[in-house]
Amino acid sequence: MHKTFFFFLLLAFLFSGCYKVNKDVVKKPANLIPKEKMADILTDMEIIQGAMTYNRTRYPEYVNIEKSYYQVLFQHYHVTREQVKASFNYYNSRGDEMARIYDLVLEKLAVKQSILNMKQKLLEEKRYHVVNLSQQFPFLYRENSLHTFCYNPL
Repeated sequence: MHKTFFFFLLLAFLFSGCYKVNKDVVKKPANLIPKEKMADILTDMEIIQGAMTYNRTRYPEYVNIEKSYYQVLFQHYHVTREQVKASFNYYNSRGDEMARIYDLVLEKLAVKQSILNMKQKLLEEKRYHVVNLSQQFPFLYRENSLHTFCYNPL
């Protein structure tokens, strides 16, 4: 009998803890950032985090540059850290809205990645073309001090 009572008491505590919905917890801030602008900010924040990860592995002397990245980001979008934090908390308390914002973020990151891939491919094709020309006509092209090929007049 005691075990059954404690079991039902435990179930009552569990179900009573799930009663409130998150939407009532976070109130809408007065200076809420619109969804599209929030997606742009989060996209740039993801890029900053990637740059910080890269910089930490490649350049250990850059330890406190993250604050300056975020200061430039906030100045660019004319927002404050508190405004971004409040808007993020508000949207995060509404999972469906945050999911739509992050779908936009992923789309924007995919577009930026495809543009970078295209630029890299064009650079490689250009370099490959010059290398092939230098192999075909070694008297016309030579490597300069910057390790790129240029026209050899002699």
